[in-house]
Amino acid sequence: MKGIIDRIIDGKWAVILVGKDETEYNVPIEKLPLKAKEGSVVSVKLEGNVVVSMNLLEDATNSQKNIINDKMNLLKSRQRSNFKR
Repeated sequence: MKGIIDRIIDGKWAVILVGKDETEYNVPIEKLPLKAKEGSVVSVKLEGNVVVSMNLLEDATNSQKNIINDKMNLLKSRQRSNFKR
């Protein structure tokens, strides 16, 4: 399944949103793949309600970042045009 690292809590736990319903799983940060951080897309293997392994999906993470950057740039350009009126 695909998930996204939503946030890090107290520098100890990662909250991962998995699947279309974005089910939350808490995982110790030491179990995260190398280079993974908030916003990273990961493949997740579950056994029951437990995350047993994850792999960083770098291409999907980069694509997600580009989508977010494009949306932020669009919002910024809208704000600038509203101020000019």
